[in-house]
Formats: sequence, structure tokens, C-alpha cells
Amino acid sequence: MNVERLVDWTRHMPKRMFGTAGIRGITNREITPELALKIALVSGDWISERYRGRPSAAVGHDTRYGSELLARSAAAGLASAGVDVQFYGCVPTGVFALNLERTHQAGGILITGSHLPPDRNGVIFLIADGSYAPYSVSDDLERRYRELASRERLVRPEDLGRIEEAFHPYELYVSEMVKSVDTPALRRRGFRILVDPANGPASYVAKEFFQWLGCAVELIHYDPSPVPGRPSEPRAPNVGEACAAVVRHGCDLGLCTDVDADRALFIDHEGRPISEDTLGAIFAMAELGPGDTCVTPITSSGAIEIVCAQRGARLEYCGVGQPNTAQAIRDLGAAYAYEESGKYYFPRQRVWTDGLFAGAKLLEIMWRRELSLAELAAGVPRFHQIKKTVRVPEPLLETAVSEAAHALAGDRGRDVRLDGFKRIYADHAWLMIRASATEPLIRVYSDAPDLDRAEALAREGERALLEALRRIAP
Repeated sequence: MNVERLVDWTRHMPKRMFGTAGIRGITNREITPELALKIALVSGDWISERYRGRPSAAVGHDTRYGSELLARSAAAGLASAGVDVQFYGCVPTGVFALNLERTHQAGGILITGSHLPPDRNGVIFLIADGSYAPYSVSDDLERRYRELASRERLVRPEDLGRIEEAFHPYELYVSEMVKSVDTPALRRRGFRILVDPANGPASYVAKEFFQWLGCAVELIHYDPSPVPGRPSEPRAPNVGEACAAVVRHGCDLGLCTDVDADRALFIDHEGRPISEDTLGAIFAMAELGPGDTCVTPITSSGAIEIVCAQRGARLEYCGVGQPNTAQAIRDLGAAYAYEESGKYYFPRQRVWTDGLFAGAKLLEIMWRRELSLAELAAGVPRFHQIKKTVRVPEPLLETAVSEAAHALAGDRGRDVRLDGFKRIYADHAWLMIRASATEPLIRVYSDAPDLDRAEALAREGERALLEALRRIAP
């Protein structure tokens, strides 16, 4: 295993518009139809410069207030740049990305707030392979947006793009997905699964998809709605109703997604949510072999280091966020990747994340190994993670992280400077101090095989940070 060669794909500007998941803000205040149109216009220019003939792009949206309005504005912007548009309507990320890639679109714009509160939304640009645009692309789009007043490219009326409604995105998705796992074996096994799609667009396809895999399907929070019946982010404190329903219905597995269904949280048959890092390790055990490369953000649990060593795989860290992960997957030819937020990548089949497909892959692992999710989880090295935040004036963020790193006491361990500062110890425990890319905060993370050790590391990191702030604060 090699964890020393660390490449920083972040290199982000302090005031970047495109963050780890597109441009985000309050709907109709910061994320407006005008913004969507202009971002789409410069995206259309970017596409037109790179594709011969008459290029085509995809547009879709989630169930939030204003999402369709924003998506139709984006479609108009692309068309005004001379790009044809396939308008996919209300679709989850996996359906959108698969249709974009399989129908050979030049790129796409997805309007979704993902796991954010329902009054917020986002504008995301995807490239032709269905993944989030790397920062090299989104930075170029941002530059074009800021220079829009001096734009000289004009599209003649006869060259304006056409906007066509795509009527069968879900059919293509299901037909492709059932070929991506051992569907005949899953049908013979006949799992029972509960799905909670947070009233998002996955509500339209979750039941049909898992029924095609031979599952008996129970649903909660499945009526598409602008306001989900639970907090959208699928974290353990938010999914109590799903945990109870898994037990009540005698399900083998529970799956909870966020609104756009790129994140997934899994629940075992006893109604216990399993940590995202544990699932990341379970998938790694199934996907990785000797010589393979695994990519994961620098904030992932030390358990993945142990698993990669056991599998003879190389572990490569990247910066936090989908653009960084997808870029690292492409650059390193990774066989597998995951993010602690509940995003799982299977690059041998696709570069984007899809909570429903992750559910199908997990069922396949359960069938192949003849183990329940609880039994699979018991085979993963147990780690405990602690997270703390400290509010810091924005001008001091980077200096405070650097000074805190110098103030740390104790064993040196292995220091990594990637998207912040991380110290990794011999037992794979670690401490990380990282400035937020979106808020005036510094986050202190710790991860260790023992809870007391994780808490002690977090306290040490917080102490070092506060000590640094006392030295540098004006």
C-alpha cells in the first residue's frame, strides 16, 4: 500500500463560485433564473468550442421549489449558445448522469440542492462522462461568467439550439442498471428492502428498480414533494423512522438517500444505521484486488488504510468533494472510491455516484458472501470519528491551520498537507485540521480505533487551534 504520494487536486480560489457541489445558495435570491441562464450560456460556449457540428447537452432538476423554473432557464441559456438540449425533467443524479453518458451528450446542467434545506438549490455542470466537472472546467466557466459583459460570440437565429423533452430517462436507467449486477441471482434470493428517497425524484424509480432485482420493496417518504418528510441529509440522527420501519417490515436492508439520491445511508436488519466509512470499507473489500487503486478524500476513516493493505491495493488520498474525487479517479485509473458523506463510486462501470445503484451492489455482496449487512459490518475494523468546529475570521483561516499544525504536541506520526493538515499515527488513528471552503470555520476531525483516543486527539487539535488563534489574532 502506498499512501505517501498525495496529489492536491483542490487548488481552489478563495471566492470560488463552484464549490464541492456546484453553485449553491438560497433559491430565487442567490440561485436565480438569471444566474442559471447565464451559467448555461457560458457552459454552451464552452461546449461549442470543444465539439464539432451541433452539440447537445442534458438538463434536469430535483423536486425543490423553483427547480423546474431554474432548469428551464438553464435550457434556454444552452440553446441560446447554439446547443441542443435534452430536457430530462425531474430525475435523480444517477438517472441524469446515466442518460447523459449513454446518449453521448457533450455535458449537462443539473439543478439540485442535494442534501441542503428545501429553500436552497444548486447549479451543477457535469461533463460528458456523467461526473462533476473538475475545477479546471468550472473555474473556466466562472471566468466566462464574470466576463459575460464583453462576450463577443453571437449565435444566428437559425443556429439556436432546440429544446426537446426526453420522455424515457427512467426506462433507460432501469434497463442499464439491471445489467450492472447479477440480477438473476438477486431474483432467486428475493431480498426485502426498505427505501426512503426523502420525497425526491428517486421516488419515481426506486420501487420499480428494486422490483426488477427481485426484491420485495417497502417505501416511506416516497411522494415527490418540495419539502422532504425528514431532513434530506441521510445521516443516522435523521432516519429513525426508516430504522423502525426496517424492523417492522422484516427487511433485510434499509436504504435512505438524500433528495437527489447520490448519497446513501444503509440500515441493517436490526434497524441499526451503519456508518458510511464502514460501508466504504465493505465495498472496498468486494471491489479491490492486488495492484488496484482506491481513492478517498483525506477525511476518510483509518479503516480504509487497513482494508487496502489487506487487499494489496494502493490507497490514494484526494481533496474533499466530488470534483476532486472524480478527477483523482480519472487521473489514477482507480478501481473504487468513496466519500465519508455516503457517496460510493464504482469506476469500472461509471464515474458518478448513485445511491440506488450502491444499494444494488450491496445486495449483490450480501448474496455472494451469504452474510447480512450486520455480519459484513462486523468484519470491518472499528474506528470512531469526532468532529469539532471553531469559528475563525476568514482572513485568518489558512494561517490558523498552519500555526495549529506547528502547535501540535505528542508523537509526530506521518504529516500530510492536503486540503488542510492531517497527522496519521502508527495505529492508523489520525487528527486533521481543515478550513471550510464555504464558511468562516475550521473543522477539527479525529479518527481512532478507540473512542477515548479519538476524543483525546480532537481535544488536542482544538487546543492547538485555539492556541494558534491567540497568537495570530489582531
